[in-house]
Amino acid sequence: MIAQLGKYRIDGILGKGAMGIVYKAFDPGIERVVALKTIRKELFSEGEQAELIGRFKNEAQAAGRLSHPGIVTVYDYGEDSDSAYIAMEFVEGTALDTLLAPGRPTPPARVLAWMGDLLAGLEYAHARGVVHRDIKPANLLITAAGGVKITDFGIARIESSTLTQAGSMIGTPSYMSPEQFRGEPVDGRADVFSAGVVLYQLLTGARPFSGSASIVMQQILNEEPAPPSALLPTLGAGFDAVLGRALAKAPEARYPSARAFHDALLAAARASGRDAGADPDATMLADDDRTVLAPVDAPRTAAPAAEATGTGTIDTLTPWKREALPEVEASLARQIGPMARFLLTKVADKADGLDALAELLLPHIPSDLGRIQFQQSLAQIGKKLDATGTGTGAGAVRTPTQAGTATTTRSLASAAPAAAAAVSEGFDEAYAAATGDKLVAIIGPIGRVLVKRAMKQTGDRLAFLQLLASHIDNPGERSRFLLEAGAR
Repeated sequence: MIAQLGKYRIDGILGKGAMGIVYKAFDPGIERVVALKTIRKELFSEGEQAELIGRFKNEAQAAGRLSHPGIVTVYDYGEDSDSAYIAMEFVEGTALDTLLAPGRPTPPARVLAWMGDLLAGLEYAHARGVVHRDIKPANLLITAAGGVKITDFGIARIESSTLTQAGSMIGTPSYMSPEQFRGEPVDGRADVFSAGVVLYQLLTGARPFSGSASIVMQQILNEEPAPPSALLPTLGAGFDAVLGRALAKAPEARYPSARAFHDALLAAARASGRDAGADPDATMLADDDRTVLAPVDAPRTAAPAAEATGTGTIDTLTPWKREALPEVEASLARQIGPMARFLLTKVADKADGLDALAELLLPHIPSDLGRIQFQQSLAQIGKKLDATGTGTGAGAVRTPTQAGTATTTRSLASAAPAAAAAVSEGFDEAYAAATGDKLVAIIGPIGRVLVKRAMKQTGDRLAFLQLLASHIDNPGERSRFLLEAGAR
């Protein structure tokens, strides 16, 4: 890790993306902590550098004009020989996409609070001629206080700017408006559409448009999504009407502004009998499957294992969970990253022993070798439980194989050479193109550039997938990408 970038002291890495790294840094001039978002010039040709650095500078200029509590503040822009960077407000919290789980709707009061923050920030930006163009959960930060801040104006378009020309298509497919797919000029109503997709996902636990990039494009351009009440009947028809207008194909048929969208959402909430003024935190605390927010620097101790059970206190855990879950989380995190804690939150209560826990967790580990390593870790944890007389860890940890039979840790370990041998499998251009579609659906059009680069670096299929997966920040999306791309 570098020690200095411009005047900023580098204190840590907050994340890695498709084009660069986000650092936690310190500005000695005014003594404040900042986030430094960088683009590594070495990743791109000279022609690509000019375009992307220009767009990156546009982000600083666009977001630098905005000063709003719902928008991450941009302080500074700079370049050196290796990278360009933006100094931004450091936000303690986490991206919304890491808090969402398929099939799990968000409590309505929390939805109203988050959407209120999002739409207020968009209304402010649109009034100043700035369109975000890539509103999605990954670009919405949930602060330690529970509010929303919009980040990543990397493809923002100042309406007087010619950097992003008509005919270009920039955004993340599942959240893009029809006019973005058609390469037409956009205004704030494109963000209204994207915010509608976010609202649909929050209310129902499902995206209205999903699949490969080409399938998503077809859906957004030509198909109407299922009414949200069809997925969750308790929502009522009022929310169907709100989302029907927000997700209209034609911009002129949508809400004319983010404020109008918010007003309609509040009216639907009141009509449905939901108290729009209710304390969203109280709602979350009453939910056994609540999401627990923690600052990004929160220490990782035994406490998360207690949270993972949904009980809120380690004293209420069964003895084997109290002893084993901290180690299980650490072992799982080595395979899937920070998603480990979230996953344990969902499954720990359903397991009556390590064998059952393994069956619930193993499908979320994308590689053979990773599953073997995790099985071996659980076997060691089981031995510790046996040695202390705690119980539930006796015997080998078992998991269903593809044939539907049970395999012990020993037999999985013996399969490691076969897993390693799979690394030698190649791939063709058709596979690369299909994999590129999957990557573009997650990180946007830059995915195609990364696919071409990865093809030049390796002819091995698993190495190719690992190169691409390294550009996906979210652990859950990374795991799904590897699984869907056939990383076995």
